Amino acid sequence: MGSHVIVGARTPGSALTASDVLHRCVLTAGLDEAHIERIARASRMYSFSAQSEVFEEGEPSKGLWILGRGRLRLVHVMADGRQQVVGFKGPDMPVELTSVLDGRPYTATAVVQDDAVLVFLPRPVLLSVVRRYPVTLHNAIDQVCLEMRQRDIASAVTTLKDSRGRIACGLLHLMRQFGTQDENGVRIGYRLTRQDIADRAGVTLETAIRVISEYQREGIVRTKSQIIEIVDMRRLMAYAGCDDCQFDCSVFAGNRRKP
Repeated sequence: MGSHVIVGARTPGSALTASDVLHRCVLTAGLDEAHIERIARASRMYSFSAQSEVFEEGEPSKGLWILGRGRLRLVHVMADGRQQVVGFKGPDMPVELTSVLDGRPYTATAVVQDDAVLVFLPRPVLLSVVRRYPVTLHNAIDQVCLEMRQRDIASAVTTLKDSRGRIACGLLHLMRQFGTQDENGVRIGYRLTRQDIADRAGVTLETAIRVISEYQREGIVRTKSQIIEIVDMRRLMAYAGCDDCQFDCSVFAGNRRKP
């Protein structure tokens, strides 16, 4: 790992603490201040440099990582050697919760996309937390089910749709996960390279460049500084085949913190 531990569970030069991250994480929703502080004291914080790996696919899971700052993507290596992005994570999201709960190896590689800070809960601590605070077990089950549905839908899309449909679906999924509405459309608040889009959709980089360029010429999307804004939702949904789709893509909005 290209990382180092942050002593005192506080990031240098900022006010971010493990407690801050845990307060916003879906896993600890419903816990009061004292309980969260107790969990925070048993955690560690790590900083990672851009493009470094938090863990590798097949590596034994030793605990739960929660993204505190930065961006992260989960990558799966397919049988033919190609990489496929199976998920993107933003701040306060747990990473690969299923592997931590069952103690089996990670099913994807976690790569930070820019300098990041993560909170780490050792597996014995996490298991103690879910036993002691039943609400966290319910939250964990909800999150695992959510992530399984997201991956099932993403996998099915790569099998059933052509390249334009795959990319359209990928953008719509990311819109639900990271989108914010403004007067011009919906802005995906997550910087995406063309390679990110290609890996997410399971297409070549050349295909991703071509399709996004076509979407731009047709006035469906705008891009600036790796931020994509969807300006013609109806046409993008038509390319994705939403009218005839049997998938419930609302699950891609489920990573947001519960009230």
